[in-house]
Parts: sequence; structure tokens; C-alpha cells
Amino acid sequence: MKTLLILTSFLFALQQVLALSPPMEVYGVSSTTGYRVKPMGGGEESLHRGVDLVGPAGCAVLAAAPGIVVEHWPAPGTPRAAGGVFRGHPVFGGYIIIDHGNGIITLYGHLSQTYVHTGQRVVTGQVLGRQGATGQATGEHLHFEVIINPLLFFGQPLEPLSILEDRRIHGTAK
Repeated sequence: MKTLLILTSFLFALQQVLALSPPMEVYGVSSTTGYRVKPMGGGEESLHRGVDLVGPAGCAVLAAAPGIVVEHWPAPGTPRAAGGVFRGHPVFGGYIIIDHGNGIITLYGHLSQTYVHTGQRVVTGQVLGRQGATGQATGEHLHFEVIINPLLFFGQPLEPLSILEDRRIHGTAK
């Protein structure tokens, strides 16, 4: 019975994922989900849990589905209310995590600007920020992750390209 409940939950979550919109109007793909040599890791291999998308310089990053911003790190250099500036997350720089309900979470990383805050409700296609090269990035791009049911499936990543409407620029980014 427990296995059936988990399977049913997974299938429901997967149905929700299939409704995601692309997080950029047009994009090239510079890296996919899976094991790879870390670009900034001295030849060490690790799991890349998302996909790296490259759009025109400074292009808008869009919410893939409605949800609530559950985590937000302002982009490095963003002024603090109490003085000084934010440094950004050490890996993702400026980033946003959205909970879309039903066990679906998306992460948007390396943002040069962020326009939403923790606790804010967002709608599909809402501009969240701008593509950037913050954190551990070798160039301007968006790191995009889709995570299914983090409690039941230990935060298993899903290859986002398998479910997004194809809005890619011809070829892939280099």
C-alpha cells in the first residue's frame, strides 16, 4: 500500500511538471543534467543537477509555473537596507527557489538581478530576474533545476529539457 501511495504521488507530481513553461523566451543549451567534469573544480567529476541555458545578454528569467518564492539570495552587489551590499550565494550567486506545490520545486541560479522576495507569490511567465554570471559561473547563463518531491524522492533532479516547450536558439551554445 505504501508503495502505491508513493507511486501515485510521483505520477501526480510528474503530471504537474509536464505543465512547466520555459524559464527564458529563447535560449541555447550549454550544459545538461548529469555527471560532468566541474568547470571550476580542477578536473573533479560531479552531478550537475540542472541545465545551463544561455540567452541574449542580460535577458529576463521567467517563472516556469505559479508558486511561492521559498528562498531568495539577492545578486552580489545588491545594496542592503542596513548598509553594505549582498555577496550572493557562493555557488549560485543570485538565485531563487520556487515551490509550485505538489512536490515540484524549481531553482534559478547565477542571476545578475533578482526582482522577487521570499514569500512572494509568482505567476507563470513573471520576470524573476536577469541572467548573469554570479557565483561559480564561467560565463553568463541561467542554471535551471526541476526537483520532484524532495521529501519522498530525496530531491531527485529531472532533466528539464525533456519537458520544456522547445524555444531553443538553433544549435547549442558553446
